[in-house]
Order: sequence, then structure tokens, then C-alpha cells
Amino acid sequence: MRKPTYLGLLAALLSSWIPTGWASEPSEPPAEWADEWQAAEWADLTTELPAPSGDLSITEVTLSRAQQVQQTREQVDAALANGEWARAEYRLGQLLAEYPDEQDVRLQLAAMQYGRGALNEARIQLQQGLELAPDHADLRLALARLLAEQSRFEAAFAVLDQAGPELGRHLDYYSLKAEMARRSGDCATAIGLYRRLLEKSPGVGAWWLSLGLCQHAQGQDFVSAYRQALASTDLGNASLRFVQQQLEQHGSAQTH
Repeated sequence: MRKPTYLGLLAALLSSWIPTGWASEPSEPPAEWADEWQAAEWADLTTELPAPSGDLSITEVTLSRAQQVQQTREQVDAALANGEWARAEYRLGQLLAEYPDEQDVRLQLAAMQYGRGALNEARIQLQQGLELAPDHADLRLALARLLAEQSRFEAAFAVLDQAGPELGRHLDYYSLKAEMARRSGDCATAIGLYRRLLEKSPGVGAWWLSLGLCQHAQGQDFVSAYRQALASTDLGNASLRFVQQQLEQHGSAQTH
């Protein structure tokens, strides 16, 4: 750590009070200083300090849990700003060891582990969190996304199926659950989920497209779902072309 500037100035100031004739600390002041030493202006320097009036009290400051969490987050942010990812992970791990139920901290640590490619560490981290908080929707969603990245669609669906958070507040949760059901070949479940999602947010073209895909696979009428997807504003050009082609192949394309 760089020494504060004032320490250097203080050292220079003190050295200016040392007479040049003193090669080492003398046992008594030089004779020419004797009269001055006895003068009144030196009285204060020779006066003994009074004894302490009481015992010295040292109070240890203990941070609250919230303060510790906040302090760690600030340290993590500072470490990340300096590119010190290992240090940031270490501090998060320390905090989590002391407070294992700080699931937001666990999510941040797992995200960092995932970001550097340590998928198994991230998975274990999230699983440990779910052992403590099995109804934590964000932990389940994060774990399911990690499994989906590894094309483990059935496992991802199983993770999401073990909890039932409120649909209106967790649309991403149920969107991924529906997609994992579809990719696992369980279109019957996926259709039900997509219909529930579309009741909450009917303008999501990706859900209409996935619903149509499942209906098509089940031999059901998919035209209405595809038309809704075609009319949406959130699909990319490739998806729109696919929908158009499907409608044209079945003679259901609308003419404008």
C-alpha cells in the first residue's frame, strides 16, 4: 500500500529539529543549550503527562448481516472493475459459506462460474441452493437454463416441474418449461402451457409459433396459431418465412 503523503512530510519536519552536532542521541543536551533547556519555554516539554483517568476501552464494531452483504457486493464490484474475477468469486464464496441462504449471492456466483465455463461448478452451486430453498423460482430457472444449454431438455423440464410459482409473475419460468416439454416430445403438456401463457400475454409470436409446431405434430389444427405468429411483431425474418411456408403448403396463406 502506498504510504500517505503526510507521513513523508512529518518525517522531514521532525528531522529539521535534530542539531547537526548530534551524531547519535546524547545522554544530555550540549552545554550551550543548558540555559535554554532550563528556560521557561521548555517547561511544557519536561512536564510529565497525567496518568489516565480510567481504563482504555476498545469497542469492536460488528457489522450486521445486511451490512456484510452490502460490503461484500461493493468489494465484488470493485474486483470485477479491476478484472479480478477470481477475487470476486472468492469473496462471494466466503459470504455464502457464512450465509448459505443468501440465494441472490449464490445466483451471482453461479453466473460467474457459468461465464468462465465452469458448468459443473455452477450446476452444483444451484443444486445446493435448491436443497435449502426448493421453492426458489430463480434458482430453478437458472439451473434449467444451464441444463438446456447442454441439450438436457428432459432434466430441465423436471427441474421446473418440481415447483409451481405464480404464472403471472414468472412468465419466463413457464415459457422455458413449455419449450422444454416441446423439445422433450411432450407436446400435450407444451400445448397446455403455451395456451396459459398466451392468455397472459397474447402478443408473443414465439409462443404462437411453438404452439403451432406442437399442434402440427399432434395432428391438430395449427393454422390459427401460425396466423397469430405471422401477425406478431417479435419474430425474426427466418421464423416468419418458416410460418409463411407452412401456411402456403397447406393452402392456408392469406392474400393481401
